[in-house]
Amino acid sequence: MPQNLSTYDDALKDFYGVGLKEATNNSNPVMTEATKNDQDIVGRQAIWSVHTGRSGSTSARGEGGTLRAADRQRFTDMREDLSYLYHTIKVSGQAKHLTKNNEGAFARALETEIDGAEKDLKNDIARQVFGQKVTIDSALRSGCIATLSSDPGTGTTLTMTGASAAEMRYFFIGQYVTVINSSATVYGPYEVTAVSAANKTLTIGSAANAAIASGDFVFLSNTTVSTIADTNYDNEINGLRHLINASDTFAGVTVASAPSWASRTAGSSTTQISETLLDTAVEAVETDGDGSSPSLFIAEHSQRRKLAQQMQAQKTYDGREMTLTAGWRGLQVARGVLVTDRYCPTNDIFAITPKYLSRFVGLDWTWDDDDGKVLYKALDGTDAVEARFKTYMNLVTTVRNAHCRITVSTPSFS
Repeated sequence: MPQNLSTYDDALKDFYGVGLKEATNNSNPVMTEATKNDQDIVGRQAIWSVHTGRSGSTSARGEGGTLRAADRQRFTDMREDLSYLYHTIKVSGQAKHLTKNNEGAFARALETEIDGAEKDLKNDIARQVFGQKVTIDSALRSGCIATLSSDPGTGTTLTMTGASAAEMRYFFIGQYVTVINSSATVYGPYEVTAVSAANKTLTIGSAANAAIASGDFVFLSNTTVSTIADTNYDNEINGLRHLINASDTFAGVTVASAPSWASRTAGSSTTQISETLLDTAVEAVETDGDGSSPSLFIAEHSQRRKLAQQMQAQKTYDGREMTLTAGWRGLQVARGVLVTDRYCPTNDIFAITPKYLSRFVGLDWTWDDDDGKVLYKALDGTDAVEARFKTYMNLVTTVRNAHCRITVSTPSFS
């Protein structure tokens, strides 16, 4: 008896779905170490409370002196919208109908798409984990993956400002991007036809709009764009460059209104990575933050290699490694463990207190089957079937000053 689509619906739900969810949720050391919270979700928002100020009620007085009037601890209710993330797979009608004579044909085609989906989701979530927010239309917006350093005119070369090798890994051939200016005007989309990490450039498949200027922002998009809603503009999860930040407003709380809420900082653009620098970052949180001791450091691979080189030269490196959740391995340092991710900007290291980094989940990764079916006819008029994998979640820090952002120079090797 030949296979039918109902059989594959069950396979997608019971076999592929579970594996794909676990693979995606464990795709990055930040996501595996962050606590999962699926309880404090109200509507489309994650809600939590944070201590933002101390009471001034303590006093010391002589006999007969007036005691300090009663004060209160300051707490603020934080709210952050969930982000809605999707991946769609598609298998041709020809492959589907081959199951009449060869029941393995469709299964192989489906498995190929699932394997590709796993890789794509892992890469995109890992990229978003290190995301930033930029000011567009008078508000901070997520989803920007680069800023233009020059006016491309009507040429086909987009040059990025200060993008490290790690940040150029965000781009790949066949990707579609749009350029959005500070007033939220959208240009594009443009297909990426070449990427040069050395030159910090993208080559696009058609002439750039003459109105694009230096300082405009690059976002991912659909292959066709009618409105800004067809792009990733302000729709990605919070990234560490926004969460662990000493100036950005986060969850409605400004640094000006609650200075202690700001993340701690250490290092500079001329500072090399070292155990001393990592220790300084931990001390900054212990003394001027919330008092926690960050135990997880996230850096790009070249920074880890530089630190290991220093430790070997000092005869203090014995190859010590620690295994974290989901098998992530890191270099054990004096105050914690250093793990690497290829999408972490080369000049940033994040010192994290894991219990205060949370993944708020309204809907964990699952197949969209609201009508009882996972596979449905493609909506673009082609002879194909599609399935949509999705999640509603966001990454937040519940205590922002429990972390430190470390700025370091690009390492050099002799």
